[in-house]
Amino acid sequence: MKRQLTAEQQAARDERRARFGQLVKQVADMTDEQRQQFSDRMMVTTVEGHTLSLTNQMLAVMQCQSPTIVGGFNQWKAQGRHVRKGEHGMMIWAPTVKRDEKASTPDPDDLHFITVTVFDISQTEPDEVTA
Repeated sequence: MKRQLTAEQQAARDERRARFGQLVKQVADMTDEQRQQFSDRMMVTTVEGHTLSLTNQMLAVMQCQSPTIVGGFNQWKAQGRHVRKGEHGMMIWAPTVKRDEKASTPDPDDLHFITVTVFDISQTEPDEVTA
């Protein structure tokens, strides 16, 4: 059963979605020259070493001054790091496929994108090692 959100949580969700929608619109409204300028000054990768798409890189730069390596909360945990308390993540697009339980491979027509929250390495700290 899905948990019901409080009125405060719904308002925060709606505000987050509106901010993200504004960022996406800014990227969409950029000229080719502006996109090229963004591209020339950034290279954002994931903790697994994948380069973010140009759109996701632009979204990350618009939300964080100089992102370098990004990952989700659990991805950082798997790398032996934790997100510092009070840090706010960046929202980017991530592909997801709705899998047909009967089919062995996903149908490309079922590909869609969801927003996910990622954190820059500057927002994390190494886990303490206890001996």
